[in-house]
Amino acid sequence: MTGYTSDSPSWYVWLTELSIIPPEYHDVISMISSFFLILALTPIIPIIGLVIYDVSLWACRLAAASWRTRPTTPVDLAGETSTVVTSSMAATGEGGTPL
Repeated sequence: MTGYTSDSPSWYVWLTELSIIPPEYHDVISMISSFFLILALTPIIPIIGLVIYDVSLWACRLAAASWRTRPTTPVDLAGETSTVVTSSMAATGEGGTPL
């Protein structure tokens, strides 16, 4: 077993230096692998864009809903604006009779 530990680095070096394709094709292989890596990651960009669009659409709809529910001058069914009479206005005689 003592020879097993001394052989360990030699087979590892041999395995890492093992090459099926000659070294002059290393750049071509790198370009091909980079192309397929980019091709595999391409669907991520539209998905991120859709998530950003969805969040912005949600924020706009939330803002529009809050603008629609803000209190404004009350409108009766005929479409005319009605006045709200408070107790202080009724006491001073402003605004007509209290409702």
